[in-house]
This record gives sequence, structure tokens and C-alpha cells, in this order.
Amino acid sequence: MDKTALTTGTGRVWPYAALGALTVGVLLFLAGANAVGIAPDREGKTSVADALHTQMHDDAVQAFVEQRYAAAYGRFMALADEGHAPSAVMALAMVSHGASLFGSQWSATPWQVQRWSALAVDEVREHGPLVTEHEGGD
Repeated sequence: MDKTALTTGTGRVWPYAALGALTVGVLLFLAGANAVGIAPDREGKTSVADALHTQMHDDAVQAFVEQRYAAAYGRFMALADEGHAPSAVMALAMVSHGASLFGSQWSATPWQVQRWSALAVDEVREHGPLVTEHEGGD
């Protein structure tokens, strides 16, 4: 990869571009995880809350893809606060790298960061094997 193609004179932009690519990859992974993450209850029904979370998450993903990052962050944050793990992963990434990747600095309380981090760990533990299977060509 020609790193000079991703610089603005400081020579330090390319790591952020790589981090951005990683963030987008995680987003796409989580979009798929969200789609398979709606499990019906014992009676085979999907709850209204799960369906609503899925729609809100899809809206957040669409805002992110359209580079409406403030709208995406607001949606991911609200869902993460409600316990939606895929959104917690994205909210953490966006609040951690907002200024460098998205041109805006967002905030979260220490409680939010702690809660989102716990949700993110659970999400990675649950869906991490899916990434390994996918990369293995299985």
C-alpha cells in the first residue's frame, strides 16, 4: 500500500484511514450480527422491542453509510443505553475516535462507557467465532 497516497503532509493520516477501514469492517460485521441476532422466544415470536431495535439499528447503519455521523452516533448511543450490544460496539468506536475519524468529538459518561464496554465484550465473545469461520472460507 502506498502510504503517501493517504497523507496530508504530516504523514500521519494513513493510520487513521486504516482505523476507519477497520471501523467500517466492524460495522458491516455487526450489521450482519444484528440481522441474525433477533432470536424468537420459546413460542417462536420475535418481541416488539427486538424488532424496534433492529429497525433503529438499521437506521443508524444507514446514517453511518451516508456519512451522517452525528445522527448515526445518536442512534447507536440510544440503542447502546438500552442494552443493544452491536450498537454499543459502534458507539464506543465513534466516541473513542470521533475527532480523528469523523471530524466530531462526541461525549459519553463514564457509566455509559463502562456499560457499553461490557456489552461489546459479550458481543465479541458471542459473534467472534462467526468472523473466524467467515475468514476461513467456511
